Amino acid sequence: MKKLIIYIVFVTSSLFIFSDDEPYTTYTGEVLQCNFNEGKGLDDALNMVRNDWYNMAQSFPAPYEGNVVTPQLYASDDGGYELFWVGFTTDNNAMGQVTDWFSDNASQVFAKWQNIVNCASWSQWDIFEVRASQADFEEGDSNYWAFHSCSFKPGANVSDIVEDDKTWNKFLDSLGHKGGVWRWWAAGGSSLEETNDFYVNMGFDSMTDYGNYRDARLQSLVDGSYPETVVNCQPPRVYSVNNIKAISN
Repeated sequence: MKKLIIYIVFVTSSLFIFSDDEPYTTYTGEVLQCNFNEGKGLDDALNMVRNDWYNMAQSFPAPYEGNVVTPQLYASDDGGYELFWVGFTTDNNAMGQVTDWFSDNASQVFAKWQNIVNCASWSQWDIFEVRASQADFEEGDSNYWAFHSCSFKPGANVSDIVEDDKTWNKFLDSLGHKGGVWRWWAAGGSSLEETNDFYVNMGFDSMTDYGNYRDARLQSLVDGSYPETVVNCQPPRVYSVNNIKAISN
């Protein structure tokens, strides 16, 4: 974890130095890992956040995006969580503003949330947009995220990552991939048992879209067009995402 913290500091301080032409867009994320209380399910959670939480969130002091996320493709050793709340703000200051406001004003709404789910953890993340989504998106849409656990190859480090991103984006262009790609670096509340350097999150409109990408990726491995990268990434875990509130609203 000490190594990971060093990487985060280095990326943040170097961001506008070695990416002069197209600086990364950054976000701050928060994740709650939760399970349903007895007798409760996804419909209960969605109904509550689409009404009580959404109405309350119109008063947040800073832009905030909220999503209800559930596992789609997963393994038995992934922690067994049934639901994740994933929120985004424009930066850490905005996340702090929203958190402070929520602590002072959201006790009734939060009590309704706790009646539906119990959450084992709450973590924050520094997120770099590697590839902006080209897909049409409206508040309330559903899509899918594929999360890869990734680490630098021996001898590679953060200073190699910008050129690697350019190569990877050209490859995704050649595949016709329209979804966004984001790199997640662990921050406050993340597990001390994490051994990877970061996560890569790829967005897809549908499972068909995800399947098309996987087919094209496999073909590139066969024909030799798959690019060399400076990282090793594990097979993804795929999640269904229900957007509740867009960051722009």
